[in-house]
Amino acid sequence: MRSLATIWRRVAEGSPRTVLEPACGTGRYLERFADAGWKCLGFDIDPAMVRFASARLPEDGSRVWRGRLDNFGSRVGPGSVGLAFCPINSIRHVESDGEMVRHLKAIRRVLAPSGVYAVGISLSAYGLEAPTEDVWSGKRGSVHVKQVVSYTPAAGGRSGRGERVDSVLEIRRGRRIQVRSSTYSLFSYSRAQWERVIARSGLRAIGMVNEYASGFDPGRIGYAIWLLARPDHPLAFKRSVRGSRRSG
Repeated sequence: MRSLATIWRRVAEGSPRTVLEPACGTGRYLERFADAGWKCLGFDIDPAMVRFASARLPEDGSRVWRGRLDNFGSRVGPGSVGLAFCPINSIRHVESDGEMVRHLKAIRRVLAPSGVYAVGISLSAYGLEAPTEDVWSGKRGSVHVKQVVSYTPAAGGRSGRGERVDSVLEIRRGRRIQVRSSTYSLFSYSRAQWERVIARSGLRAIGMVNEYASGFDPGRIGYAIWLLARPDHPLAFKRSVRGSRRSG
């Protein structure tokens, strides 16, 4: 939350202190913003996540509802959001470029003129990436959780742009152990493909940062937080994102 607030202060201060999180999950970021006095809006496709996140927010106009990435626009007033964010590849739950463009157009509609959309996305270099694995662990009271996530990169081209994600979650409650497994796909983007959908949406890239809000350009491959804004944002590029004419 601290890095996101820093991004807002640097490139969007003066815009409304209203935050929107697409694919908000449990609402842990929204809760932090609410504690800092922001009006918080979020949506998720999972009803259980919506209920959990809603219970974390105060009754001050903040709300969370069930929705898809490309159909939330009517629930948020035009030009009312100062900071929207979608971290750690959540935006890649789209199923097509068309869905991504519709999502970004909806974001453009709800952003204030000086607002910003902070999107955390890993870019792909098809054919050059190897499978990877992440291990996460945490605990609360007597409950211990460990998650192992394996990623199989998309091949690109006719072979498809879906990155396979296999997750194994181990939950320990005393001597009781519960294991939950799931598999899903994340839609992949090369840098050229990503820049093209930004251009098609009418948004502009005004910068890229790392998780600490420091300037960072990942090049062709890697994770960064892209800062997207309306064309009339004071820092918006005067021309389409460089590279949008390149092929993927």
